[in-house]
Amino acid sequence: MEESTGSMFKLNATNYSIWKSRMEDLLFCRDLYDPIEGDSAKPKDKDDKAWECTNRKTIGLIRQWIDNSIYHHVAQETNAKALWDKLTNLYVRKTPQNKAFLVKKLVHLRFQDVGDMAVHMSNFQDIINQLTNLEIILPDELQACLLLGTLPDNWDTLVVALSNSAPNGKLSLATVTDSLFNEETRMKGSRISIQSEALLLNNGGEVKA
Repeated sequence: MEESTGSMFKLNATNYSIWKSRMEDLLFCRDLYDPIEGDSAKPKDKDDKAWECTNRKTIGLIRQWIDNSIYHHVAQETNAKALWDKLTNLYVRKTPQNKAFLVKKLVHLRFQDVGDMAVHMSNFQDIINQLTNLEIILPDELQACLLLGTLPDNWDTLVVALSNSAPNGKLSLATVTDSLFNEETRMKGSRISIQSEALLLNNGGEVKA
């Protein structure tokens, strides 16, 4: 049975980081990943003709998920690894300028109280992934601290509580992430309760303690 591509989307000028991981998954599921690693990944039991056929299938699948505005960059490629490397070089230029830009983007990222924590977490992780592609690997504890640093002042109580309860003074990204989602749920519930009480008072009702 053919694997579904329902969650796949086309590569454009802004989504390379997440597109790359989705495309790698799709290639693995279709047994078409080896060609993007080059001829050194050719299975010993596969002859040249079969390998070339797999190579072209890989190219066809990748190009199927590239937007027309970008397609011309790889339209003439007949080697899957060359095509993959060209996309990498196009979007992951490991220059000091690009690295500095992403670091600046990360440290200036801020969560807004009216925002959605899931969206904020996605934006945070996207920057982390882009830095990883540029070979800047941030330790888990540093990621946790940076994520806490994106919160507004009214979240300081949670930040202090997490800091005081951290085993051996070390925070983990998983713990911080879970706590942020839980706190967002609590805050939303509190706001709903306050709004309900205000509505009841406006309607002449009495709020009982």
